[in-house]
Amino acid sequence: MTSASVAAATDDLDARLCAATTARSLEFWTTLMKGEAVFRGVPMAAIRQACRGVWDEHDLGSWPTEDLLGLAHHWFARTASEDKLAAVLMLAELMPDRLTLTHVDALAHPLATGDVADWNVTDWYATKSLHRFLRDAADLESRAAAIAAWAQAERLWHRRAGVVAFVGLAPQADQLFDGFVEVVLDACAANLAHAERFAQTGPGWVLRELSRAVPERVRAFVEAHPEMSPEACRMATARLRPGPYRRR
Repeated sequence: MTSASVAAATDDLDARLCAATTARSLEFWTTLMKGEAVFRGVPMAAIRQACRGVWDEHDLGSWPTEDLLGLAHHWFARTASEDKLAAVLMLAELMPDRLTLTHVDALAHPLATGDVADWNVTDWYATKSLHRFLRDAADLESRAAAIAAWAQAERLWHRRAGVVAFVGLAPQADQLFDGFVEVVLDACAANLAHAERFAQTGPGWVLRELSRAVPERVRAFVEAHPEMSPEACRMATARLRPGPYRRR
């Protein structure tokens, strides 16, 4: 991969995203994030279409995996959230089978550098790209341990991704491998050592999904962690409380 190749693919992405901008999408994204991130105003379906168009036009499938990761890092480092989400979709939908345990540090890069630094992109990255990295992997136990270790990271969003990545797998619990529940609970506890709202709600979210499989373990965990915020507790116990199910 050359810098010219990266520039050409990025310029193409830029043009496709610019062409798909709408005032309605800009208002939606800006309202959703309350001004905490920069947006072009591109619907998610159009971001996906732009990403796939660049993939096909520039024959990205022929690029070495490390070069594709470099391109993803380049897109993550751009200002607009839609460019970052294009990187998320490329990793999640166009190259997941290329990724191995050796790529964990590369996957951590946009979080460790602060290029991903808001809940919207973090949660898309965790529930799409990182979930796909974990799902169906023959070495799931090793991958899960590596991602869960991010819960000890310095940056908030890095820590959050290390627990939210397990939301989609949590309902299967120890059916995935012996000790899965402990891995997730340890990652939750590491996040709960921090008082920031999004350090708390990440565990609340994954615990809610984990309670589908092991409700008593989730109940015991919540009781053992008084540092959980009221919001996180409501999320974690949403499926454990009597009456109609509410997400919070």
